[in-house]
Amino acid sequence: MKRFFFLSILLTTICCFSCRSNKYDQLSPALAELCRKIDRSPKNSDLYQQRAEYYYRNNKVDDALADILQAIKLDDTKSTYYVTLADIYLSKAETDLVEEMLQKAIALDNNNEAYLKLAELYLYQFMYGECAETIETAIRLQNHNPKALLTKAILLKEQGDTLGWLRMLQLVIDQDPTEVLAYADLALFFQEKLDPIAISYYKNALEITPNDKILNYNLGKLYQDLKELELAKEQYQNLITIDPKSYPAYNNLGYIAFYFEDNYEEAVRYYSKAIELEPSYFQAWCNRGLAYEYMDDYENARADYLQCLKINPEYEAAIKALNNIDALK
Repeated sequence: MKRFFFLSILLTTICCFSCRSNKYDQLSPALAELCRKIDRSPKNSDLYQQRAEYYYRNNKVDDALADILQAIKLDDTKSTYYVTLADIYLSKAETDLVEEMLQKAIALDNNNEAYLKLAELYLYQFMYGECAETIETAIRLQNHNPKALLTKAILLKEQGDTLGWLRMLQLVIDQDPTEVLAYADLALFFQEKLDPIAISYYKNALEITPNDKILNYNLGKLYQDLKELELAKEQYQNLITIDPKSYPAYNNLGYIAFYFEDNYEEAVRYYSKAIELEPSYFQAWCNRGLAYEYMDDYENARADYLQCLKINPEYEAAIKALNNIDALK
């Protein structure tokens, strides 16, 4: 009888061990590993913060909140915990609590990240004075502070100080040559003025993020506007390699073929590809209609103009083009 009793205990032990080892099998490997570490060290506050950040990144806000509160309960002296908690409260749109948590982080050890997030909070609440004061404090405490300078640049732009904004963006790049946002803002500013200096800013940004679809498109459009047509075509083709569904790139290749090369058949092919990828892209319907019109194919031209107006009844270019065809008839 005793033998069966001890055998029963052994089987129960094995079964329980199996349950413990399998209970995280449905989780991602990273989350499962964190859970197992917490099981082994339930008083380790850092593990709860790490799991909270994992939940936050994966949009499990309530789970993230529970874990970071547990981390603070175990150790309320670490400023990084309050920064994480501020992020979570921000995702829940509880802005008063965001400010409170960031102030707590700053009070503990002048946490630079807390200053930056607090400045951003003030900026997007249009509290420009508080934003400026917070940024200046952060810069005094940490002179090499490109993120603070970037926020200051945005603040200057919001306040209408274009020259100050441009100078600050350049300072950002001087401190951090990998800050893509600064390059992109400078590039876009000079692109709007058709200043070729924008090309170098785009190229610098693309060295850091070569597959960025917006940067690649903007550079292609800049080349196009500067009449650097071969470079524009090369840039659009590069974008299509990155994103085969980039219908604006096909549309612009059609535009170049039509307006600059008088190659109406090729223009139709490019416009047709743009329409295939995005049937609601009314500009491509109108553009293809115009290419058909120049090929004396008035029936297809009229059909394309009508389809364009079906999508956007107030598109002026299609209205005029359709009226012209009807007048010719």
